[in-house]
Amino acid sequence: MIERRLRVAILVYLWAALAEDTLLFVLAWVIPDLWFRLLHESAPAGLEVALLRRSAGQWAAFALAQAIALWRWRKQPEWLAVVAGVRFSDLFTDVSYILAVPALTRLGWILLLPPPLLNLVGVVIMLRGYRQARGPVRSSAEGTNAR
Repeated sequence: MIERRLRVAILVYLWAALAEDTLLFVLAWVIPDLWFRLLHESAPAGLEVALLRRSAGQWAAFALAQAIALWRWRKQPEWLAVVAGVRFSDLFTDVSYILAVPALTRLGWILLLPPPLLNLVGVVIMLRGYRQARGPVRSSAEGTNAR
């Protein structure tokens, strides 16, 4: 059984991450020019819009995984582990973007610096929730399969 505070943290995090990834998808896919204007004070060139839309597809997948987790995690806690994997992978894309981008606006720095840390927090919350939902796991030395 998952302790109450952790259940609340899971719900708050899942809803916030779902909203964020949905907003990122819409902004990147529907109005990529606004993305470049707000975060980079520039207009996109070449393949930049295509690559941003590729990221938008990833955010859509993240949003879908988090929506499913919101719906199913109480009966299928493995969805918490799925979300932990999603947030873990996004941690690296966030850091890569910050390191690779040639210029950011002040708003860009404000919006892009917190997500790697928040993704790490999400990984910890989701894995703790998954571990608690599974209950104690006995070792194979105790005569049970450690699944």
